[in-house]
Amino acid sequence: MNPKEQRMTDLEAQYPDQWVIIQVTGRDRYGRASQGIVIAHGGEGEKEGMAEKHIDFGKANPDAVTYLHWTGRLIPEGLGVIL
Repeated sequence: MNPKEQRMTDLEAQYPDQWVIIQVTGRDRYGRASQGIVIAHGGEGEKEGMAEKHIDFGKANPDAVTYLHWTGRLIPEGLGVIL
């Protein structure tokens, strides 16, 4: 792993409850991003700006595989989901 590369679990711990744009550098056996390089990060209210940064990075780096990821809880505390 390069010094800038991090595992997804480490990224999630380093940037809790934030949007993180990652340049994917590794995948798990299911094809999901397992490690990458952080391109940008920001809080919940910065989703629009993060989407723009994601698009801009993609235009400047068309061969890069990127991932915009929310590191917080997907289902709020106290809320249940029935499938």
